[in-house]
Amino acid sequence: MANLPDERGSFEIEGDTSLPVGPGRDVSAQGSFNPELIDFGHYAGQSIEELAERDPDYLRWLARHPSGARYRAEIERVLGPLSMLPGL
Repeated sequence: MANLPDERGSFEIEGDTSLPVGPGRDVSAQGSFNPELIDFGHYAGQSIEELAERDPDYLRWLARHPSGARYRAEIERVLGPLSMLPGL
């Protein structure tokens, strides 16, 4: 690792340092949240409706999980009332 300034692996940031460091400058990546599409994990890019047919158990799990809170309304719209699920 001779190219790194120290053994912890730090690096220099090139370009305009006033811009935040993140996933890049792709405008499409900066769009608003779409509750109809999963945007993380194994099912990233798939719609709630697709998953209702392919893996409804995953959607039920996601509706109970904290990371799925933002999808709950859409999951309920697609699967029906979730009031029967523990914790909801």
